[in-house]
Amino acid sequence: MLNILISGGSDGLGKAIATKLTPANKVIILSHNQEKLKNVSKEIGCDFVLADVTDYSSLAAAVKTVLEKYQEINVLINSAGIWMEGNLEDNDINQIQEVLSVNTLGTIFLTKAVLPSMKSHQQGRIINIISQDGLNAKENRSIYSASKWAITGFTKCLQKDLVKDKIGVMGIYPGLLKTGLFEKQGATRNLDTALDPTEIASIVEYVINLSPDVLIPDISIKNINNPNNMNDSGSPQIGLDLNPDMITPQTGIPQTTPASITPVASPITPGVIDITPGASTSDDLHPEKIENITPVAAVPTPAEAVISENPVTDTGIHLADVVPAPLSDTSLPGPISASPPAAEEAASISVELPPASPINPLHEDPDLVNLSK
Repeated sequence: MLNILISGGSDGLGKAIATKLTPANKVIILSHNQEKLKNVSKEIGCDFVLADVTDYSSLAAAVKTVLEKYQEINVLINSAGIWMEGNLEDNDINQIQEVLSVNTLGTIFLTKAVLPSMKSHQQGRIINIISQDGLNAKENRSIYSASKWAITGFTKCLQKDLVKDKIGVMGIYPGLLKTGLFEKQGATRNLDTALDPTEIASIVEYVINLSPDVLIPDISIKNINNPNNMNDSGSPQIGLDLNPDMITPQTGIPQTTPASITPVASPITPGVIDITPGASTSDDLHPEKIENITPVAAVPTPAEAVISENPVTDTGIHLADVVPAPLSDTSLPGPISASPPAAEEAASISVELPPASPINPLHEDPDLVNLSK
């Protein structure tokens, strides 16, 4: 038999969960409505405690009362929540604060109040009732979705934070439910294809009876007859439509010209992929270039045969405007000298240029871009 504390347990989904779990457990429902608490307690035979989920001191006092009577809380179910819809510019600022206070801060506050006891017993399970709106963005729900997405992140972080304390944290993401959530806020919904709260309650019952070593991090629940639910996806996807024939992978690292002055291809940046349509690795698209290692005193090599001694690799900043701290002079690599050894200073070096190659068609057509350069 487990000691289970349920916020929002006097109504809606919270009441359905309390009704399901009470026969085999010690269930305590928490709400700010004392009259409803008494009625539900009498109806299903559970215990109750009065508290406001938006007031941390009220929650801390309620948790203390529960612990004095039951010594520990084995399961915490955060089910309290309210609804809000409409365009952001039309939403009342007081209602915005209320939604965020109940849905987001209420869950965070009550969890914080219960955690010390769970940690001291090195056991516990926390179940956050979130919503499909905590996974998927929909029109006219910016505030409600924000309140639920925050708890999605909160849940996932706690899963990592509390595993060492043997406390399992999970999120349940139900779709449209047959409750009075919308009517309370003056909204209407067709509930013909909505989920029955007892179905969610059955899942919660299954989860709390698992071995303490077993954790189901997330459960997403939908009615397959609701087209809006089935069009959602909790996992963002990025679609790529690339023709494999257009991709030419290239590997290799920049090479210095050997002393024999053997012509080599221009340096290639590691990992670069040439996605030019019809790109080829043939010599006609990648003409060879000769590195100029003629000493300073020699006559300059013609421009078409010279490449920079220090090829620059195009490196961009990934998805953020981050300005790196300036590097000290000592952290910069020294220049690479292509000059002959000092002992051979008097030696003359001649460079034999290859015959002029045909004009590269890429030079004539600016629409053909070779990204490997």
